[in-house]
Amino acid sequence: MESPRIVVFDGDCGLCNGFVAWLVRHDRAALHLLAGSGGKAGRAVVRRAGLSPEITASTIILWNGERAILRSDAVIDIVSALGWPWRGARILRWVPRGLRDAIYAQAARRRPRIEGDPVCGVPPRELAQEWRRRLASVEDAAA
Repeated sequence: MESPRIVVFDGDCGLCNGFVAWLVRHDRAALHLLAGSGGKAGRAVVRRAGLSPEITASTIILWNGERAILRSDAVIDIVSALGWPWRGARILRWVPRGLRDAIYAQAARRRPRIEGDPVCGVPPRELAQEWRRRLASVEDAAA
């Protein structure tokens, strides 16, 4: 059995919640499970990956069962796994990681000022059932 792809995100961040809502809408094959960084599954992924818990305050993490993929690499990997036209995001890998991650860091620094759902960590009503169905468990993180 293939390990699940788990997206660990900051559930208190409007930008992160917006990205996850976008992902739930566009990931029709349900390739990705979701884990808030403050939850048990999110913390289990961070531990298993050997990362510092502080990293979750500003970094999206994709756990592929073997390793953690971070920042712009994670976003590109997540989006390009969705098929066409999103697979075209792979072209962004041609942009040097240092530049991509600098742009990512700028967005991360500004995200507290970016308005999102006023109730961060709560999925949009129309996505709530599907969002919850995709929540990762601690067992998923260990797989």
